[in-house]
Amino acid sequence: MARTDQQIVDQTNELASRLYLLRGYTAPKGYRFDKATHPHEVEAWRGACEAQSLLTGTDPGDALDNLDEE
Repeated sequence: MARTDQQIVDQTNELASRLYLLRGYTAPKGYRFDKATHPHEVEAWRGACEAQSLLTGTDPGDALDNLDEE
């Protein structure tokens, strides 16, 4: 079953939150790492995007762009 763009973005943010936690930091539930400006948060988002790309062949950036167009 194909995931929606929103599901891809949500899953990538959840993964970013877990990567962030591995660094010893926490973020509020539902935090939007895709909108982050702090370097550690941006790094978590980029890592999550790389994981999505490697494991699912999905580019969360494309999903974000599609959501912005709606």
